[in-house]
Amino acid sequence: MVTTKINATNPRKRRICVSTVTRNRPRMLEDLLQSYLELQVPQDIDLLFLIVENNEEATLDAIIDQFRQQTDRPVQYEIEPWLGIACARNHALECALAAGYDLLTFADDDEQVQSDWLIELLAERDRCDLDIVGSPVRCAPISSDAGFSARLVWAGLNRRNRRHELKASNRRAHNAAHTILLATGSWMGKLDFFRRTGLRFDNTLGLAGGEDWRLYREARKLGAKTGWTPHAIAYETVPLDRLTFRYHFRRDRDNSAVEICAKLASCRITTLLRLPGSLAGRVFKLCTYMMAAPFTRGEALLRVVACMGSIAGIFQGCLGKASSHYKRTTGS
Repeated sequence: MVTTKINATNPRKRRICVSTVTRNRPRMLEDLLQSYLELQVPQDIDLLFLIVENNEEATLDAIIDQFRQQTDRPVQYEIEPWLGIACARNHALECALAAGYDLLTFADDDEQVQSDWLIELLAERDRCDLDIVGSPVRCAPISSDAGFSARLVWAGLNRRNRRHELKASNRRAHNAAHTILLATGSWMGKLDFFRRTGLRFDNTLGLAGGEDWRLYREARKLGAKTGWTPHAIAYETVPLDRLTFRYHFRRDRDNSAVEICAKLASCRITTLLRLPGSLAGRVFKLCTYMMAAPFTRGEALLRVVACMGSIAGIFQGCLGKASSHYKRTTGS
């Protein structure tokens, strides 16, 4: 009788693992951890901060120790020695599953989150009983010492991100949030779904990216309920190394190559038959963006570069060349 009374008046708190994977960005990680200190956490939630360093050895002990002293929440620091963002994300996922947590979040180490970020992700997840929910990642203000070219790229990125955010908001308003492609820059997952299905990030991607979009597509095939909220905001600090047209050419080239390689592996003949149409569509878009470039403050110019990278990636993927986009990290 006593046990029943205690359970009725003190139900088990839900447990959320707030995780971050990081590699060679100690200053940016510190900024993210500082934003975590401001998080609003409901009283019925037990929270764990999990930091997974994708490195052969620990290099962040001082930063983690300082963070532990600043928060009254438990902090877990893990090392994933096998290089690859999918491997690091899976490490975080396995830790959360093994410890019996109910929900897992991801925010990237080059971001900062608003104080209501966790509450808003949780509210949307609970409102629709979602297995995975995402939210916007906006561009943080550009550094004051950035040159003209970097400012042009940043303006293009910012306009493109805001356009995508508006499009996602419109889909949500029309009950089509399940069609929004979710990235792990701002993400919450229900761990029972991953326990039940065994779904994980694709470690075969190695140093390539796109693991979050691939996981989203596989989750949808397995029946996941997915959604998106405009209210849980994260801000990404874009390093000057990434504010170049060369970087965005390489990024879209590598992403395209990864996708083509995957499609060729699963359905080679169909993929090859569709390639001419895919290339023609990209060439048409390229011409359109080139005509719009003088009028869009960098956005169309950035799309021109991305489209050229995507076309190059198709040929690269057909030749079986693997991407190593994340071999070198940007930022500090």
